[in-house]
Amino acid sequence: MHSKRHATAAAIGLTAALALSACGETVTIGSLEACADEPADCNSGEPADGGEITWALDGSWSGWNHVKAEDNNQYVSEALIPMWPAAGQFDPDGRFQYNDGVFAAEPELVSEDPLQVEYTLQDGATWGDGTPIGVDDFVYHWYATSADPDLCAGCAPAESSYGSAVESIEGEGSTVTVTYAEGHASAEWRYHEVLSAPAHVAAAEVGDWKADPETMAESQDWFSEHHPTWSAGPYRIADAEMGEYVIYEPNPEWAGETAPSLDKLTLRVIEGLDNIVTELRQGAIDGSSPGGVDPDTVGQLASLDEHSFAVASGPGWEHLDLNLENEFLADPALRTALLTAVDVENLIERTAAQSQPDVRRKGNHLFRADSEHYEDHVTKSGQGSGDVELAQGILEGAGYTWDDSGDLLTPDGEQVTLDLRYLESNGFRHTAAGLVQAYLNDLGVEVAIAPVSGADYGDVLFGGQFDMILFGWATTPTFTVGASQMFGSDSGSNFGGLDNPDVDALLTALSGTLDHDEAAEIANAIVAEVVDDAYVLPIVDSPVTTMISDNLVNVRDNWASQQRALYNVAEWGVREN
Repeated sequence: MHSKRHATAAAIGLTAALALSACGETVTIGSLEACADEPADCNSGEPADGGEITWALDGSWSGWNHVKAEDNNQYVSEALIPMWPAAGQFDPDGRFQYNDGVFAAEPELVSEDPLQVEYTLQDGATWGDGTPIGVDDFVYHWYATSADPDLCAGCAPAESSYGSAVESIEGEGSTVTVTYAEGHASAEWRYHEVLSAPAHVAAAEVGDWKADPETMAESQDWFSEHHPTWSAGPYRIADAEMGEYVIYEPNPEWAGETAPSLDKLTLRVIEGLDNIVTELRQGAIDGSSPGGVDPDTVGQLASLDEHSFAVASGPGWEHLDLNLENEFLADPALRTALLTAVDVENLIERTAAQSQPDVRRKGNHLFRADSEHYEDHVTKSGQGSGDVELAQGILEGAGYTWDDSGDLLTPDGEQVTLDLRYLESNGFRHTAAGLVQAYLNDLGVEVAIAPVSGADYGDVLFGGQFDMILFGWATTPTFTVGASQMFGSDSGSNFGGLDNPDVDALLTALSGTLDHDEAAEIANAIVAEVVDDAYVLPIVDSPVTTMISDNLVNVRDNWASQQRALYNVAEWGVREN
């Protein structure tokens, strides 16, 4: 074939990196300095009584109900965590802490066959409007996440592995018992989310959701369109604008042990790292934990007085996804060749390593490299190697050819052209997109880069409006739910349309064991299948930064939470003078 090496392959790069710590360790400055050694306790202190904090979110959202697939993204999850009835949070040491504002104790396994889990509600746990949290609220969440048209007609939940497995829910006093279907098991049963929205609000605003699956679906849409006026968290919403800001005040009915100290907490969308740093410098915000970092940002932060920052691998991981509904990408040979031609090590060197030296490529979709269950399935496959000759051989074996200009042609003689999309405000993906375009140009594939605004991002993902897309998953130390959400053929978050019966069978097996090690083996088998399908190319656990005014106390990053620094928002405060 004729090589079409683009000048961009050599020209795209970033400014020289600052001298930071290596091996993916935390880089810290100022009051966050202890985070490298004490990630769960750094920047601790007794907050003053009162005060205000304004916190920047680096992305937007288009719906308030992140139970729904089309609303679900990291930003709405961050925006709502101060009022959300979460089961709990993993702390930066990877330890799960149950939510004592809703639950009086950790969930208890009361039966293995059938699987039954008992929840004990905290005395005084309400929805912030005087209505106690009760069994109907558990049932409402079950219906919303069931993916069962007989319970919620037309609903498309972001994740259905919990709801689809529930057989019944019963309550007596403060105790609620969830019984799962015969044969179902989960090695991570204690971490399941079991609450989302108040059943009594659904009934008041829409109607009898329990009796009518269409009314149930209407209530899900209503929650999507209206910001919460209720709260099961330490704060309640005083004012909000979709995708722009949420202003919180203390929730007087919060039943948790830690009472919030702030008078006001504002979460405001500011897209773009430079814009966030500028607002921090000018005192318009007090902090942020954006989903990316670059050397210029690190340099700017290091020059700020009375501010602190940390750089470390976050909960998200960057990846390149292919849409199997595309006419070209339906061919596994082409997919394999494309992912083989992408040079992940070179891409990391020009992006993530500029801010976090010696960060390593990611070889597993479900486990981080420091997990005891980590197995590198990607590197040994050749995908991400940048081996153009190997990729060419794969294509030649499948009947592909090249014309005199070096353009790749299908066996039917059609030129292969694809688009590549990413969130336009994300600097990592901006650079990575140009590099991927160059790598695939070497293979003769014409790639059109098409950035996406934050407002349109959800529609692009959930609508499958892409051929290839660079984006990030935010994860936790769990893996069973993530496997189903990303790769299940019926999952609303399986954006590229993977439909592999072997993967679905493994997912069924994954939901059939209580043994954590056995579940991890099955999860690795799922990863191996996904690699064979050449569907998703993992790149790196995303280096991220947290930046704060030194005036804040108990604010720190958390790699183990999708909400990052907001994981312990009840403890946030202004430092005592």
